Amino acid sequence: MEKDLRSNFVGALILSLATSSIAFAQTSTTNQSTKELLISAVQNWVGKEVNMRPSQINVMANDPRLIIKPCGSEYFFQFPSSNRNIVSASCDSPSWRLDLRIEVAENPIGLVFSNDFSAGRLIREGDVEESFVQRDTLTDIKESEVIGRSLKVSVRAGQRVRDSLLAETMIQYKASVRISEGTVINDDMYFAEETPSTSSLINREFSEAIIDGAKASKTIAQGDILNTSNILPSHNAVFAKSLIARGNVLSDEFVQEQIFYGELPSDVVSSLDDLGRATALRQLHPGQPIRYSDVRPLAAVRKGEMVTLTVKRGAVTVSIDMEATAQGFIGDKVKLRNTESGMLVDAIITGPGRAERD
Repeated sequence: MEKDLRSNFVGALILSLATSSIAFAQTSTTNQSTKELLISAVQNWVGKEVNMRPSQINVMANDPRLIIKPCGSEYFFQFPSSNRNIVSASCDSPSWRLDLRIEVAENPIGLVFSNDFSAGRLIREGDVEESFVQRDTLTDIKESEVIGRSLKVSVRAGQRVRDSLLAETMIQYKASVRISEGTVINDDMYFAEETPSTSSLINREFSEAIIDGAKASKTIAQGDILNTSNILPSHNAVFAKSLIARGNVLSDEFVQEQIFYGELPSDVVSSLDDLGRATALRQLHPGQPIRYSDVRPLAAVRKGEMVTLTVKRGAVTVSIDMEATAQGFIGDKVKLRNTESGMLVDAIITGPGRAERD
């Protein structure tokens, strides 16, 4: 019988220890889950308060001796101090209050790609977004500096946007219809398209100002890029109408302003107003464009020459003939003398024998 009593006692002791272990494990597990719920709630609340991701909020609650009682009501949080390093958490049912220290990982906000994109894609609105990123020494890039550029390489969603990943783009103009050789092009015949830049394309880049009014040098198929290989830009230029001997004055009898399609020398005279009064430095042939290097400008007004001065006062315009006291080119300020009163006035030379005064 003593043996049976000893066996029962040992069995009861083992059962008691086992039960205690289970209770301790349940209590520990319950406390851990309750603590995790509280930490998550603190992170979410602080994240909204300071406009950061919850994952950036580190709650100092890892001490196993810290026991968190379950809360049957909603948590209430507040910053009890101005430095916001402490969060006060409280519960109404059951009633308790706990102060928890927090740390905020102040990661900066930067641009990341919103999706996976392949190399060569043109970045558009919605392809990049703001997100918390790792702090580094590289310069951040603005969204306005990204939109419209293309990717040099493929990128992943969430990847940081870097200038090194982006290439410049350019605008190309393509024929929207078939354009016959010799046709003068207008804006109904082409459309603009953004494309990644390459060294070969940069040299062929055109603008709308060049294309409008240009002439097709050959038949252009729909969709072809408009460039120097198929269009001749238009230019206003001054050309010799007849043979002009060296030393002759380039009057309207010898020169005319006309439209030319194609390339012209960079120093070509574009209008008769720009030419003004000039003499030929060398013999010029009919159809030859007049260059500034071909002529010697003459003063628009010579000393002692009578000049028509125009004065505007609102809707009233008055003209009077006066004598130039010095020679002047177009745009020069010259003193003019009233031959009757002798009074001198300042005037701007506007052309041969002409001047204006405000």
